[in-house]
Amino acid sequence: EKFDIVKKWGINTYKCTKQLLSERFGRGSRTVDLELEAQIELLRETKRKYESVLALGRALSAHLHSLLSTQHALGDAFADLSQKSPELQEEFGYNAETQKLLCKNGETLLGAVNFFVSSINTLVNKTMEDTLMTVRQYETAR
Repeated sequence: EKFDIVKKWGINTYKCTKQLLSERFGRGSRTVDLELEAQIELLRETKRKYESVLALGRALSAHLHSLLSTQHALGDAFADLSQKSPELQEEFGYNAETQKLLCKNGETLLGAVNFFVSSINTLVNKTMEDTLMTVRQYETAR
């Protein structure tokens, strides 16, 4: 019984080694699961698309942050002008309040965009990367 087990193991090892060597030296084609290979390629393509979305999200976050800084400065300038120009105090005060309200709502939007960017970053650089690392280990193990 032990002899048969060792014999089967030896034959399987020989076949696997022979296939591996013929693949490495270009005399044989790789044995692949076509459906699995298609899914792996689809995952890689999806990761590239999400990386593009991540870059755009980061750019949006940076631009929105700059916009909010400008609106805050503009609101402060209008508030200052409303104090120094009595004849236009009401208009400048209204503009200052509008800019501050835009800033407040913009900060809420910026928080949502940053959460989105963080989530996409986790998906791309943790989840998908771990899956692709498993794929690389699978390819190495074959």
